[in-house]
Amino acid sequence: MNCRKCGAELHPEQKVCIQCGERTAAGGKFDVEEEQHWRPSPTQVRIAGGAVALLLLVLILYNALHVVPPEVVAKDWFDAMLARSFARARTYVTPRFDEDLTARMMDMRALSDMWIEEVTSNRATYHVGPPVFDRPDDPRRAQITIRLQSPAGEVVREIRVEMVKVGRAWKVDQAM
Repeated sequence: MNCRKCGAELHPEQKVCIQCGERTAAGGKFDVEEEQHWRPSPTQVRIAGGAVALLLLVLILYNALHVVPPEVVAKDWFDAMLARSFARARTYVTPRFDEDLTARMMDMRALSDMWIEEVTSNRATYHVGPPVFDRPDDPRRAQITIRLQSPAGEVVREIRVEMVKVGRAWKVDQAM
């Protein structure tokens, strides 16, 4: 094996030519020069910035146009009620819901306490049923049943939740 720069004879495992200092095919990196770090070109920065902006636009449009199904809204609302997170629960209801509770001389806290008592005293779990829509082609209202079940599987209580579509969002309108 010979050095490609000066032609001196080399041992097969020799990493550097002793005559001229050239690295060989078996050679590693012995030069002491500083490594160059990669830096993006201005064009690459513009392309990456455009891609990030496009991704953000897609995410914003998705969030604005995506409709959360009514059974998911009902489950999130019921979870908030059982967790006594009334501020979060209020984001899922219509003004009519509060009016209906006031007419029954209740508030969210009293309703929540009632359901928590039923769940804990019966060691019940709950299951959110599928929605029944008023019009399948363009639904504006949906009815969902939440069943509280004991560990033995018997239904302790059924809560009928009336949902209404407000704009692109489903809201709890009544719970009985």
